[in-house]
Amino acid sequence: ALAGIIVFLAYHPVRFSVSNHPYEYIYYNQLTGGLKGAYGNYETDYYYTGQTEASEWLINYLKEKDIDSALVRATFSVDWSFRKHPGIKTSYFRYEERSQYDWDYAIITNRYIPPYQLKNNIWPPSNSIHKILVDDVPICIVLKRDTKADYLGYKALTEGRYSDAIRFFQEALNFNDRDEMIFYNFARALNENGLSLKADSALRKALQINPDSEPVLMYCGNLAAQRKDRDKAVMYYERLLSANRKYYEAYVKLSGLIVDKDLLRARELLRECLRLNPHYKPAIIALGDTYRENDPVIAEKYYKMADTIIN
Repeated sequence: ALAGIIVFLAYHPVRFSVSNHPYEYIYYNQLTGGLKGAYGNYETDYYYTGQTEASEWLINYLKEKDIDSALVRATFSVDWSFRKHPGIKTSYFRYEERSQYDWDYAIITNRYIPPYQLKNNIWPPSNSIHKILVDDVPICIVLKRDTKADYLGYKALTEGRYSDAIRFFQEALNFNDRDEMIFYNFARALNENGLSLKADSALRKALQINPDSEPVLMYCGNLAAQRKDRDKAVMYYERLLSANRKYYEAYVKLSGLIVDKDLLRARELLRECLRLNPHYKPAIIALGDTYRENDPVIAEKYYKMADTIIN
């Protein structure tokens, strides 16, 4: 009986290990639901083994296509894998910022992909040309860029050519409408051209793709504050801090919005920020500002403290 129990308990890990070498280390037990149950809830390929396999696949793909020159980006260094291929230039980028860089192919692991995108099949994106699957779970992918209009739009945006940026982003969205940063930068260009309603629509679409996108939430909060829509601005800053409690600028922005109605909470927000980052100068100055009228001595103490910090 004991032997039978041991065999029963060993079945799933042994099957997984035999079927999925060299990915034995990402086994999850049946209480978790296996790797599929862990997907989007726990780390999977934390050693980036899938990236090595994806790199080998891409090298062979480029050879078959007789391509000896290309720009390859990855979410972790692949320099070593491509060391014998000098025509293939490799570099790092963050997946969510992929539209802001020049590249032809990209190797993306599922680490640091927002869980929302994993669970809602937003990742892998449609321009995946190869997937590394373990128990039918994608742990790494190879992307082929369909257009560089998104990158050209971002360049135009940073150079102040807003009409050009709008045109490029519109073109890019014909190829890829599941990248929150394209919508975000599109919204920025639209706002700069006075098209605020269209910009708001683009921002809503960005948050549908990634509800926790930090730059989008920050931008939405700032826009609402500029429009004197205090409640909406507070909502966006609170969402941002819920997504990332170390987004220090949001503490200062949120505190400034509520200081007139809830002084104690405003100060507590700034103190929480400083507990996380004691040298964040804007929070020290903002905390001093909350004392300026009713206790200038304390205010001056914070201002002097801020003066000692060199950013």
